[in-house]
Amino acid sequence: MIAVVQWVALGLCLFCAAWRVPATLRGRNAGLFWAFVLLAVAVGLSLPEIYLVVDSWLGGHNIANLAIRFALYAIFYILAVKFTAAYRSSGGARLVRGPLGMSVLALISAATVVLFLISDLPTTSVGLQSYNNQPTVQAYGLLGRLYPAYTAACLVRPTASAARSAWTTGRKTAAIAAGLISAAFIMVLLLTALQLAATGITPVSELIALLSYTAIVCMALGLSLTWISLQMERRRKSQWAWAAK
Repeated sequence: MIAVVQWVALGLCLFCAAWRVPATLRGRNAGLFWAFVLLAVAVGLSLPEIYLVVDSWLGGHNIANLAIRFALYAIFYILAVKFTAAYRSSGGARLVRGPLGMSVLALISAATVVLFLISDLPTTSVGLQSYNNQPTVQAYGLLGRLYPAYTAACLVRPTASAARSAWTTGRKTAAIAAGLISAAFIMVLLLTALQLAATGITPVSELIALLSYTAIVCMALGLSLTWISLQMERRRKSQWAWAAK
């Protein structure tokens, strides 16, 4: 089941990245294109078939796992900047782009590198599963959830408010888009809480993995519907402008 969701998430991210290429080449919203590319990288490297090959190219010392971490940090930063601007959340923008948010990102990034370097990771292991008995690897795994959780906490309220506002004003597509994005952020917070509470318990670990990839699917669908909603609104405005002539 989890493998199916992983492949669906990867396919959706690749499709969305390809779909954004024309707009990116025209200089429109390149950040969204790179978010989809980085999502595809993170999801792809979580698949054993891809991880084992890529990590062998990188020397076989799990550098690919470190790449996943930093891809996720970059994704959540890009999305947080985009959403706080799109939903006019000045408080969220300060928490993400202000001194606090940048300090959180810098500290977590530095600690991620340090924990990775001091861990004993001699051979390739998908998800570092062969090294879960090391305290530094456990801390590294938990730390990787903190920045996504921080940005998700900053964005749950504005995205949920945007969904409610769009629904009440009859913009159903925009409401569904914002609702899916808000649901993705809620899943990120939930899976972080689960990981902090029950590290190493297999059924819970499987639930965490399922939530992770379901959140990615919701995010990709939400972003796609957001673009569709914007196109519908532009078309509606142009029709009104033509009718008014």
